[in-house]
Amino acid sequence: MIASNVMTTDLITLGEDATVKDAIVLFQESPLHDFPVIDGKGRPIGIVTTRSVLHHAVPEYATDDLLAVMRGGPDIGSVYEMLAASAGHRVVDVLDRQFPVVRQSMPTSAVAAMLINLKGDSHNVLVVDDDGKLIGIISARDIICRLPE
Repeated sequence: MIASNVMTTDLITLGEDATVKDAIVLFQESPLHDFPVIDGKGRPIGIVTTRSVLHHAVPEYATDDLLAVMRGGPDIGSVYEMLAASAGHRVVDVLDRQFPVVRQSMPTSAVAAMLINLKGDSHNVLVVDDDGKLIGIISARDIICRLPE
């Protein structure tokens, strides 16, 4: 079995000209936690995640060490204010540029190994054709739900 047999092809993507607000709207309307961002030729340039957007709304001073000492953090109102302030920024300013990509002919077993070893915010592997154009996405759920009967 290969990647093209298990990938999801009904993709929701953002273009490189999209804003953080566009990403927030998608997060609000969809159960998904991340979306591929593609260039004008349909090639992936990154993945915008709920975590990458939230990262820009939490003040940089809120490190784990400081929060452990403070026993608290910024109030939620200030986080929402920062989210509102970043809504007009381009999504390319907040996306994760380190993302796994495979060709459609990659063995599914290799994709499964990649999924269990992911380090970034996304829990998906992007599938591209021979020209590098995004044609699908694979999650661990995709592989498990397509187990042979």
